[in-house]
Amino acid sequence: MDKLKLMKTFMLIVEEGSIVQAAKSLKITKAAASKQLIDLESSLNTQLLHRTTRSLNLTDAGQSFYQSAKKIFMTISEAESVITRTREKPSGVLRVTSHRYFGERYIVSHLKEFINLYPDLKIDLELADRFPDLEKENIDVLCGVGHEGPDYLVRKKVLSTYHILCASPRYLKKYGIPKTPNDLKQHRYITHSFRNPDNLLVFSNHKEIYLDYHVRVNDAQAMLKCALQGLGIAKIFNYFVEELIRKGELIELLPKYREPQKSLYVFYQQHKFIQPKIRLFLDFLYEKIAS
Repeated sequence: MDKLKLMKTFMLIVEEGSIVQAAKSLKITKAAASKQLIDLESSLNTQLLHRTTRSLNLTDAGQSFYQSAKKIFMTISEAESVITRTREKPSGVLRVTSHRYFGERYIVSHLKEFINLYPDLKIDLELADRFPDLEKENIDVLCGVGHEGPDYLVRKKVLSTYHILCASPRYLKKYGIPKTPNDLKQHRYITHSFRNPDNLLVFSNHKEIYLDYHVRVNDAQAMLKCALQGLGIAKIFNYFVEELIRKGELIELLPKYREPQKSLYVFYQQHKFIQPKIRLFLDFLYEKIAS
């Protein structure tokens, strides 16, 4: 039997966590799927899975073989996509991680439209302020990151933005309105622990101010809520707070000293060909950002 077919069955068993579920996906019997797994192990002269009546677990050899097999099938998929990309209807799962501000503004608000365009594609979206290991966590696209990231990932600029210093009217009524960057040293600062350093402000005149934080959180949405509750001054991307500023729920501070603009990026793994589901998602995302 074709070795690639046996490898595909093995990968599905690992990913589904069950011979039964893998057999259903392949539209074959459980006995046929089990035999293919046994044939593969026999051809390799090694055990790939520890099997009990209740669980399946990869052996060390199985783990290494699975990672290699995954790369082989990804390469095959990418090669086929060159021929079929103009007529392909993407299916399977698109796994996207996005920084929260960016994801809520540019992904979640347009998700229904994207799903209507590609109804066979499942979306696994995580909103989190972190830089994950794309390969280890099997993530297709990372969005809205302001860091340049590692060289082994493909990085594409999607947006130029800037931070706004802002606070609630309640906070400013109690503590006063800062007139210059130096005045901030007398105020309460809310920061994000993902920033490095998390206590540095750089202004348009290149002046740098280091502040002691009053509140530090690891989530952008939590930082915004702290600002709205009057706990201090926060530095938040413009596209996320402009509506709140228009409504008067937040007030921009020191606008003539705004920090320089910065770039936001999307990342995906380096391959010779971009997977169609990734290409279609990025094309859609670029369109929504530009509109």
